[in-house]
Amino acid sequence: MHTQTSRPHARQRALLRRAALFDFPASADLSPDTEAARQHTIRWLSRYGVFQDRASAAEYDALRFDVLTGLFYPRASGAELNLGNDLVGWYFVFDDQFDGELGHRPEAVARLVADVIRITEEDEAHGAARGGEGPLLESFRDLWRRINSGRPPVWRDRFRHHWLEYLHSYHREALERTGDLPGPGGGGAPRSVEAVLALRRHSIGVQPCLDLNEPFGGYTLPPALHGGFPLARMREATDDVVVFTNDIASLDKELAVGDVHNSVIVQWQRTGGDLEDAVRHIADLANARYRWFEETAARLPALLAEAGADPDTHAAVARYVDGMRHVMTGNLGWSLRTARYDERGTEAVSDGRQRPWAQLAGAEELIRAGRGASLPSPTGGARHR
Repeated sequence: MHTQTSRPHARQRALLRRAALFDFPASADLSPDTEAARQHTIRWLSRYGVFQDRASAAEYDALRFDVLTGLFYPRASGAELNLGNDLVGWYFVFDDQFDGELGHRPEAVARLVADVIRITEEDEAHGAARGGEGPLLESFRDLWRRINSGRPPVWRDRFRHHWLEYLHSYHREALERTGDLPGPGGGGAPRSVEAVLALRRHSIGVQPCLDLNEPFGGYTLPPALHGGFPLARMREATDDVVVFTNDIASLDKELAVGDVHNSVIVQWQRTGGDLEDAVRHIADLANARYRWFEETAARLPALLAEAGADPDTHAAVARYVDGMRHVMTGNLGWSLRTARYDERGTEAVSDGRQRPWAQLAGAEELIRAGRGASLPSPTGGARHR
């Protein structure tokens, strides 16, 4: 009895000990409408049939994705926060589809990703819902239309570009798991931390979340500013900090399921030695990225002044930088509070067990139909940036 009750506490102590290695804060700056967004998204996902019963909804609710959203967007409220929470909730539901056999079937993954991409190509005014698509695609169509409705074309192209990069990362991960990745050296597990980052910067899903800061803040960054130095590099640093934080927080869970797409695990396998040495190395990388981010943020006002930026541009960039900062510190704050990475979260996915909503994609049918499926290019098409 003592052993059973102490295990969750030991897991939490390990997480807190590892989190103490970070030099940046774990945010507690939560939107006051977080609880309302929590209830909204559970109702929204339930309406589309994501949860089969109350127990499934309760398991999802225990992960408190609404806290992650509330920390990402502490100044958002009402319909805006609801929309952000729907995006975060759908992202995690979608992500859990690949924890089982589907994640090891690249052609089936390509078919599912292509189905989602087709929804992003529908005409907003005339694209009609198709019956029988299932909870995953039907909820995504509703989410996609609400996110893009009334947005300027430059922002919609930016958001879609980032979303397609995120979707395509699932196919690449499946290729790596099966050793089918083309190119020099073949496939297999990532061989370096940089190789992990090259994929995880897309699969972590940070960029679409950052994009929402613009409509929520009532501004749209010009493409040259958004894609130029230093903002583009600051976004990459934000990706890296979130990846490293997530890899440390989810380490025990991913060791339990054998996931190779984790920078700590790759560092540990490459160097040998103690696992905690690898944890410290990855935490040091995160700290270095965050320090560079803050040093660059401090220089931004002078850089903008030298470029002749007007006051509105100064204000928009400041809000955007705050948005990146909220994502980094908010992700750490949520990681310490969610059940996804504690003992309950590890046990929930151990021994082949999947989340109750992890079969929404219809893996068996996708596997049968996926042979020969083609995947649209992540950079092709006039609507891409």
